[in-house]
Amino acid sequence: MPDTAETDAILAEAAGLHRAWAEHRADVVQAIAAAARLRSGFTRPADPAAEPLPAQRAPEPRR
Repeated sequence: MPDTAETDAILAEAAGLHRAWAEHRADVVQAIAAAARLRSGFTRPADPAAEPLPAQRAPEPRR
């Protein structure tokens, strides 16, 4: 199983962040960690059709 640094490199390459990985590695690692925290912060609903938020609609124009 790959270690964290190798996994981060794979994720950065898959996202097309070759240049950012080479020039700003710490920032990319920080962004990957933030995305992982956000992903684990939500529980997947049992019903696939369920919406995580109430339905939204555009405001009606004033007359």
